Amino acid sequence: MAQSFFNERVSGWPLALLRIALGSLWLVAVSGKLAHLSQWPAGLHGYLEGSSKAAFGFYRGFLGFAANHYMIFAWLVPLGELCVGIALVLGVVSRLAAAVGLFMVLNFWFMKGATFWDPTNHDSLFIMILFALMFTQCGRVLGLDYFLAKKKPNGLLW
Repeated sequence: MAQSFFNERVSGWPLALLRIALGSLWLVAVSGKLAHLSQWPAGLHGYLEGSSKAAFGFYRGFLGFAANHYMIFAWLVPLGELCVGIALVLGVVSRLAAAVGLFMVLNFWFMKGATFWDPTNHDSLFIMILFALMFTQCGRVLGLDYFLAKKKPNGLLW
């Protein structure tokens, strides 16, 4: 199955494999948090407070807010990672999952304050992949979006 991407034909299976691999990485990331759930909130609090020096200047105010309300973010981050990971692996509402994942990775990058093309910072790679997945029908191959598209072919979320 090929799909149109800016008037070019793109085969669906490489994008599906990329989607599944990235979703698996999200699930690996959340598994550590879930395995150490009792220590995770305090660890996040310390990380938020320590990151304020490295963060981009425009983002430091939000980090202060997040540090003051770290218990909320201690649940939102793993919940977001879990939902994005499951949705990408299963290929269900893939475009929405990619958009939510992109939002989360952008926040992680802002917090780190790293150069975009820094080879030790993988956020730039995740940003590019998630951006590409947002604009393709990556869940329609090897994913449940195939069935959603049969029901509603022009759905924006799949």
